[in-house]
Amino acid sequence: MTNRRIIVFSTGLFLAVLLAIIIGVVEQGRHDYAQNIAVKACVWIIYTFAEIKYGIEIKRYIRVFVMTVIVSDSFLGLYLDLYATSMIFDKIQHIFGSYAYSLFAYNLICQLTQPTISRTFRFIFVLSLGLSVGALYEIGEFIGDQIVKPKVPSQPSLLDTDLDLIADVIGSLIAAVHATTILSINCKRRAE
Repeated sequence: MTNRRIIVFSTGLFLAVLLAIIIGVVEQGRHDYAQNIAVKACVWIIYTFAEIKYGIEIKRYIRVFVMTVIVSDSFLGLYLDLYATSMIFDKIQHIFGSYAYSLFAYNLICQLTQPTISRTFRFIFVLSLGLSVGALYEIGEFIGDQIVKPKVPSQPSLLDTDLDLIADVIGSLIAAVHATTILSINCKRRAE
């Protein structure tokens, strides 16, 4: 199967799963959750079109990590309502999400710019990307809470926001270590 077919197939499967989750949350009467998931699906569709059009080749496992984060957020967090019923789910989601989005952003930037950078700079860069993505996500939660005014806000307290940011640091550190070790080794193997 060609890379393009894999991208189209995996995106189709991913969107079918998200559609099923959207139907489920609508049946639960949670229309704000359905909008949240629909926005993520639209962003992923736009990204996939750009990926195919511009020949971007994000590593498959990173693509799967990002899709897994979105599905776990949508199914576990929203459909099963673990954000409201679990004390730890949100933190685990932030760690894994920061990890996946850091690697995704790093891989995307490298695909578009093809930089030659040292391992130290790669570590700092991936860490910075993860922290930036985490901060932007927190800002997005704040804006969503202010505009939509959901029954269960994304940011119920300052403690929640602070713990989310700490989880983002942990995920970003793991991604930075991954990028400076695993991705560096893979790049050297391809060059040989």
